[in-house]
Amino acid sequence: MILAILLITGCEKPVEWIFDSRELNLLVVDGIITNELKSQHISLSVSNPEINEGRQPVSGAFVTVDDGMNTYFFSESMDEPGNYFSTPFQAVIDSRYHLMVVWEADTFEAWSDIEPVTPLDTLVYSYNKSNRLFRYNHTAGGQPAMIKIFYDWSTDTTYCALYGSCMAQETWYILDNVDVNAVFSPEREVIYFPFGTVIVRQKYSLTGEHQEFVRSLLMETDWSGGMFDVQHGNVATNISNGGLGYFAACMVVKDTILVQ
Repeated sequence: MILAILLITGCEKPVEWIFDSRELNLLVVDGIITNELKSQHISLSVSNPEINEGRQPVSGAFVTVDDGMNTYFFSESMDEPGNYFSTPFQAVIDSRYHLMVVWEADTFEAWSDIEPVTPLDTLVYSYNKSNRLFRYNHTAGGQPAMIKIFYDWSTDTTYCALYGSCMAQETWYILDNVDVNAVFSPEREVIYFPFGTVIVRQKYSLTGEHQEFVRSLLMETDWSGGMFDVQHGNVATNISNGGLGYFAACMVVKDTILVQ
C-alpha cells in the first residue's frame, strides 16, 4: 500500500500549458431577425485570441438581408460601433432569409429558414421560505426553443443594493435530443427575486441547424466541466468564407407578469 502511494504521488509534476494563440482577425456575426415589426439588429466583431477580453467591433461593413423579393439594408449605429440596424420589418413563415456582409473586400453569407413557435407555458415560480424570495421554475419539455427571461425589481431599492443590480437575465434552451452533457452539467446560479418583480419572457423558435449551433456553444460554455465533458472544439456556424457566429430568423412570442 505504501509503495502504491509513493508510485502515485511520485508521478505527479506540474504541467505548463502552451496555447497556440494567433491573431486570426476572423469576422464574428451575431444576429437574429424575428417576426416582430421593429428595427432588426446584426452585431459584427472580430475574433479575439485573448481569453476574457472585450468585444472588438467591426465598423464600415456593408450589411443586407433579403428574402428573395425584398432587400433590407442595415446601417451602423454611431453610438454603438459594430451594431447594425435596419429600418423596421418583420420576418415571416415560409421565407428563406439571406444575410450578406461585405467587409475589407471579403464577402460573408448565411441563410436561415424560420420555424413557427408554440405559445409559452404558464409561468410558474416558487417561494423560498429561508430567504423569503421567489425563483423561476423552468419546464424543459416542448418544441425546440430558446427562452430569454428578464427580471426587473427596480421598485425594491433594498434588494437592488443587496443583489448589486436592479435587473437580471437568464437564457434556457429546449433541444430535440437529450444531451448527457446537459443532464450532468455544472450547477448554474439560481436567480432569486422579491415581491414586485416584473418578469418578461421571450420564446424564440429554433431550426435544426440553429439547434446544432446552440448545442456546440453550450458544450463550450454552460455544459463544460461536467461529469461527461467532451473534447473541446470550434462552435458550429452558418457563416461562409471562414466567418464565425450565427445568423438566424426566428418566430418569437412574449409575455409579462408582475409577481404579487
